[in-house]
Amino acid sequence: MNKGDPIVFSFLLLPGFASLPMSSAVEPLLVCNRLEGEDRYRVEYLSRDGQPVTSNNGLSCVVDKPLDSCAHDSMLMVCGCSPAEHQTDPALINWLKHHYRNFSALGGISSGGYLLAEAGLLNGRKASIHWWGTHLLKKQFIDVNVSKDVFSLDRDRFTCKGGTAALDMMLVLVGRQQGADIGEALAQYFVRERVGGDESSQRKLLSAHERAEQPKLAEAIDLMEANIDEPLTADDIARHVAISRRQLERIYKKYLDSVPSKYYLQIRLDHGRSLLHNRTASITDIALLCGFSSGAHFSTAYRNLYGLTPSEERARG
Repeated sequence: MNKGDPIVFSFLLLPGFASLPMSSAVEPLLVCNRLEGEDRYRVEYLSRDGQPVTSNNGLSCVVDKPLDSCAHDSMLMVCGCSPAEHQTDPALINWLKHHYRNFSALGGISSGGYLLAEAGLLNGRKASIHWWGTHLLKKQFIDVNVSKDVFSLDRDRFTCKGGTAALDMMLVLVGRQQGADIGEALAQYFVRERVGGDESSQRKLLSAHERAEQPKLAEAIDLMEANIDEPLTADDIARHVAISRRQLERIYKKYLDSVPSKYYLQIRLDHGRSLLHNRTASITDIALLCGFSSGAHFSTAYRNLYGLTPSEERARG
């Protein structure tokens, strides 16, 4: 793979694979491409023999190629089924033992992690394996650091349990590969997908290309994100990035279709929304962490933007 080429993820679909975690793993890669306006990732789907594979919900999935023909040096993600339906596959285990060096990394989704452990490819690694009873896994795989976490990233081994654990895992992984800014943009995208909201509640995010073209604007946004608890004034930000306030307002309007004060408020409220899922923090404490003078002020601004109060947001989980 040449520098600048997209990172290739090869998803091996096993018979009866769990469709939800597989889709949860793929979607962040495709959304990253859309947000960045270029192919940061390429996804290919594999089966053992190149024939369609039926998922756990009965959907027949056409694949791109057989396992033996997958892209060299790609990241192989083994997509397994639920624990109740897993069956040991000696032939596939043997193939993985002899060919795992062809891949730059190995991942296991749902019982795919269990299969990697059976092949000895998680020895010495921290791993999150979707199976019944962590204590039983630790007894069976004594050389694997079996974790209770929903996902684990240990060097070139990526494993997660079922459900949407794959989404959380891939958001962190993309952030490591593409940078924290892109990882954060993806996380915000999926939060918005979950909670909904009209266009006015969603702030536009700069792509990597726009950040490179508009360094002053990127620097201004970075200043806002670094000063949430004690917000800066528009004049302060303009002075820090060495442009006039009028110039600052003009580039915010042109590239973000907003004004600096509104965009800053959305950053602070987005941060507050993420903090609301930490149930150990009171709404008043969150208000102060987001630069509001009181819980009431925070609640009013939050309701005006999102259409519900912080308490209602927290109750939605």
